[in-house]
Amino acid sequence: MSAIIESFNPILLFAGTVILSGLIMSGILIRKRLEASNTHLHDVQAALDESSIVAITDPKGIITYVNDKFVEISKYEEYELLGKNHNILNSGYHPPEFFHQLWKTIGSGEIWKGEIRNKAKDGSYYWVETIIVPFLNKKNKPYQYVSIRTDISALKTAEANLNNSLKEVNDIKFALDQSSIIAFTDEKGIITNVNERFCEISQYSREELIGQNHSLLNSNLHSKEFFKNLWKTIGSGEVWKGEIRNKAKDGSYYWVHTTIVPFMNANEKPYQYLAIRNDITERKKTEEVLHRQDKLAAVGQLAAGVAHEIRNPLTTMKGYTEYLQLDETNEERQEFLSIILDEIDRVNNIVEDFMVLAKPKAVELEERDIIPIIKNVISFLEFEARKREVKIRFEYEGDIIQIECDENRLKQVFLNFIKNGIEAMPDGGDITVRASIVNNQVQIAIQDTGVGIPQEKLKNIGEPFFTTKKNGNGLGLMVSFKIIESHNGKVFIESELNKGTTFNIVLPAKTA
Repeated sequence: MSAIIESFNPILLFAGTVILSGLIMSGILIRKRLEASNTHLHDVQAALDESSIVAITDPKGIITYVNDKFVEISKYEEYELLGKNHNILNSGYHPPEFFHQLWKTIGSGEIWKGEIRNKAKDGSYYWVETIIVPFLNKKNKPYQYVSIRTDISALKTAEANLNNSLKEVNDIKFALDQSSIIAFTDEKGIITNVNERFCEISQYSREELIGQNHSLLNSNLHSKEFFKNLWKTIGSGEVWKGEIRNKAKDGSYYWVHTTIVPFMNANEKPYQYLAIRNDITERKKTEEVLHRQDKLAAVGQLAAGVAHEIRNPLTTMKGYTEYLQLDETNEERQEFLSIILDEIDRVNNIVEDFMVLAKPKAVELEERDIIPIIKNVISFLEFEARKREVKIRFEYEGDIIQIECDENRLKQVFLNFIKNGIEAMPDGGDITVRASIVNNQVQIAIQDTGVGIPQEKLKNIGEPFFTTKKNGNGLGLMVSFKIIESHNGKVFIESELNKGTTFNIVLPAKTA
């Protein structure tokens, strides 16, 4: 038996040698693989250390490891961080609920991702894009957490700057929308966008404006040369500023101070225009009144002296003429004397108008209802209007419109304006008188459908001795303006050739 065993010894020895050799080779391979794996892990760690902020905490959030970038960005030393939790970096920016949700996520074994603002040791703030990975034991409970962070402070600063810039732009846009009339056009002047104030003042809807050009609002006051120069300026890339009178959808006029800014493309050619306008209608009306007042003041000074010098000889002339008429039997001479008396009366009326200019203040202001005053004037002119085939219509709001006025002088104004309307319609037409109270002001509009007044003459209406009539002297309108101004009121005129004229009177309403 021993011989048999002995005969197997070389075989066993060889087999053992082979097995042992295999085990040694396997061990070498395993060791090499481990070494390679460790090298790979070392490379990964080195890469993380270079690019990311890494920390490891225990299940309770106590820091057990930080890399150099963590120390660098937090400005704490490693020994100051180990054994602490991340509250040491709390910036106070995030609410408690934020961190409660974070812990709820990683505590359940899920990865958490988000942005956190931390506070460094020197009090400065920095933002990190954070990934927290929980490592689970056999019971699926976290035994440590690895957090990998990326510094995004520069990105967050840029984002904040962008948001601030956008807010500034939105604030400016809001301010412009509240205060100004805004329109964008393409390079050909076609409207591409407007704000609400543009729609409000023009009385056109956004849909009616977009796709049109600004000739839709042309009031025909400005010459073709005016707009040619405007386009020449902005077409060359320069900003244009000026005052323009536009016409709203309902036919009313409004003035705007306009700034047009061209936007240039890479070829230094305008590709769009931004027009910023401000409503200056009231300012222009005030300027018109002040201009008229200056003219009237000069005439008023002259009027006092002239009226005094003319009235006495007129009275004498009239007395002698009437005396001669008493004894005159010749019919032809009687007719001549009557003509002289008529002319004396005409001159005397002019003197009376001068006296109004010399003493512009209303003599006696009393509280009156304007409605019956206007009705009385219309009734007085009705016969003359019918003869000329003119229809007069009176529209008013409410039963009573109270003002303080000198009734006789105010009647003189209404007579002048309505008579002007009748005379402006030689072939007949319509006159509409409207009275209403708007914003504690009495507004009276006397509108005719007559021949209208040319734009170049409109600005001179009410000036001394300026008239559009063949035989007029302009004093009637001049006196009317003065009377209204003596009532603390204003007169504005709107007119268009072959469409008619509107005299707008604004007087303070009598408040209770």
